[in-house]
Amino acid sequence: MPPEKIVEEIETECKRIEQLFHDYGPLLEKVKRREPDFFEMGSLALLLHSFYNGLENIFNRIARKIDKNLPDGREWHKELLDLMTRQTEKRSHVVLSDRTHKELKEYLGFRHFSRHSYAFDLNWDLMKDLVLMLEDIKERTIDDIKSFLVTFG
Repeated sequence: MPPEKIVEEIETECKRIEQLFHDYGPLLEKVKRREPDFFEMGSLALLLHSFYNGLENIFNRIARKIDKNLPDGREWHKELLDLMTRQTEKRSHVVLSDRTHKELKEYLGFRHFSRHSYAFDLNWDLMKDLVLMLEDIKERTIDDIKSFLVTFG
């Protein structure tokens, strides 16, 4: 696949993540001022899940189409995230900074939790920091990805 096609696919996924934040913007603003109710927490959990899922779609493309090496096995999600902090035979630049990688581990953990729990298991005290930091980590992550694309494209 030509590099420009891969770049286009990744940029499209970044736009979808931006759309997600646009759509959830009013709720994100609301929970900066007050604790969410049960239904809002469910929506926020879906946002956190969707955000990380979108990033993982990007990481998946990079691993499959550039590195030609998609991790497998029981911990493939964690290994995929870790792979984005390393150079490989096929790419001489990392995708994520160490800081972004460390922060995204928390979102990966929450995504795993949310996929295997019920809505009534959600706890604002456990979600609060992830939600309130979400816009900053999104910006940092998208910046990391765009910096990578400049070196790749």
